[in-house]
Amino acid sequence: MKSFTNSNALHKNKILQWFIANKYHFIGWAAFLFYEIVIVGFYTGKFGALGTYIFHYFINISIFYIHSVYVLRYGFKNPRQIIWRIPLFLILEVSAYLLIIYAAYVYVNQYTHIITSNQPVINLQFFLGGLFRSVYFIIFGTGYYFLVTFIKERKKTESLEKQRLNNIIQLAKSENAYLRAQIQPHLLFNTLDFIYQNARDNSPVAAETIIALSGMMRYAVDSKHKEEFIELGDEIDQVENLINLHQLMANHTLQLRFWYDDEIRQERIIPMVLITLVENIFKHGDLTKPAEITLLINEINIVFETKNAIRKLNSSIKRNGTGIDNIHKRLKYTYGSKATLKYYFDDNEHFNIKITIEK
Repeated sequence: MKSFTNSNALHKNKILQWFIANKYHFIGWAAFLFYEIVIVGFYTGKFGALGTYIFHYFINISIFYIHSVYVLRYGFKNPRQIIWRIPLFLILEVSAYLLIIYAAYVYVNQYTHIITSNQPVINLQFFLGGLFRSVYFIIFGTGYYFLVTFIKERKKTESLEKQRLNNIIQLAKSENAYLRAQIQPHLLFNTLDFIYQNARDNSPVAAETIIALSGMMRYAVDSKHKEEFIELGDEIDQVENLINLHQLMANHTLQLRFWYDDEIRQERIIPMVLITLVENIFKHGDLTKPAEITLLINEINIVFETKNAIRKLNSSIKRNGTGIDNIHKRLKYTYGSKATLKYYFDDNEHFNIKITIEK
């Protein structure tokens, strides 16, 4: 019983909200009906039957909303078809209006006299009067449609303008934050350069490690703010720095072969693809066994291939996923179907990756 009461209250609340949301429609129609019925009635000294008012204004208000909400919306939906849609819909509207009026007077009022107590006279004047009233409310509906459309477009324009201003503000904040963020990398690179200058005479290996690390970090920081595409040669230099850094830490015992054609350096791709592949090898590969990184180019494609032994099959499969998924998403976002990424295990020992990008 309590559930039924709550449901009933909720239903009444929705009805009340609907009336509140459409209050200006009710106020406008109340003012219009007061003018047409009361004021015009007193001026002419003639008042119609209640049934006549209810029937006619129900039909008139209906055609107003049908025309403004449905007919014009679908009539203007395809700009190329407006020239025939709008006239056709207007003819259908007026025809339907006259047909309803005729059917009501002939078949309904003739037996019930709900609309009028007099015998209806169906003649040319009857149809001309219906034509005038239908066009009259269609014109009102057209004005209402364009008014609502204008208000919607103005709100949309204001919303876009606010969004543009917010974007400008956010861009200014981002640029300000970027300038502040540049202070810390600048200090770091200056510090590394100072350490390098003091270490290169006493400890050449440490100095070489510092300069390689500094170059890689500078590239990683700068690449976030560069244009979308970079020359592949820039990334190749950083891959060589990365390999050199790991070789220094492993006392040049890593078995890693990096091979590429010189002409591939001028090709432009999105950044951090090649270097992520190489980092993946160092992170998950067993470099006590031979590993290969090969870059190929032909008239159609750019191809990256890596092959390395894996440490532990189960853990490697799980851990390799993040970096590869990241590369795959970036390639798909930028190149779509023009780029493919494939990876597989052979003989349960070596992990292979092949990226193909159409030029």
